[in-house]
Amino acid sequence: MRACLIPLRTLPRRVEENFAELERRLEEAARFAPDLVCLPECTLSGYLYEPDDFDRFAEPLDGPTAQRLADWARRFGVYLCAGLLERAPEGVYNAALLFDRRGDLLLHHRKIEEQPPFLRGQTFQRAETELGRLGILICGDLFHEPVAQQVAGSVDCLLVPMSRGFDGPSPDAARWEGEERQAYLDGVRRLGVTTLIVNALEPIPTEGAFGGALAVDADGGLLAESPHGSDELLSVEVE
Repeated sequence: MRACLIPLRTLPRRVEENFAELERRLEEAARFAPDLVCLPECTLSGYLYEPDDFDRFAEPLDGPTAQRLADWARRFGVYLCAGLLERAPEGVYNAALLFDRRGDLLLHHRKIEEQPPFLRGQTFQRAETELGRLGILICGDLFHEPVAQQVAGSVDCLLVPMSRGFDGPSPDAARWEGEERQAYLDGVRRLGVTTLIVNALEPIPTEGAFGGALAVDADGGLLAESPHGSDELLSVEVE
């Protein structure tokens, strides 16, 4: 399959501006004729965790953000994976959704390795598709051993939206080259599943998500990468 990973430049709390940027990037991705497009964690809102932000930006699965994503999956004829601040009756989850080419919801993952005030998801799910067996993890789930036990051998390709930054200056090319990239490769190797990782890019001087995207094979080998600290689209063919 041809996958496009978009490290979306995300302005926290500026949802409509982020939607406009996302539409522009989806049109850019369409030139590659992708089967699958993957977007970062908390794609349209930014990674928010204050109660006031939950009140303003968290939405149910049938809310306007999910509907617009479904419409775009149908319009562009792609499988579309994106992060969402999900409001449920019991609280707020850090979630990710996968829509098929018709805009139908195939997968709904709630981040398992997450901190309060978020609620934690409990299970890893998978979907049989024309592209193979697909699954989703979110950011820290990739490094969580109980999650790895659920994933191992159960899917052909894993999608991992992230919104990850460094404590202190971020991006940080030296830290990325020296330690961070290898941690991702090692995490994928433990899972033994081809994995597509895409991180948001937040224009924040410190601790902002540092962008970039990776495609990693089941042995933890780097297949392709977009530059650290950038929102450059990564188009990659995955067996």
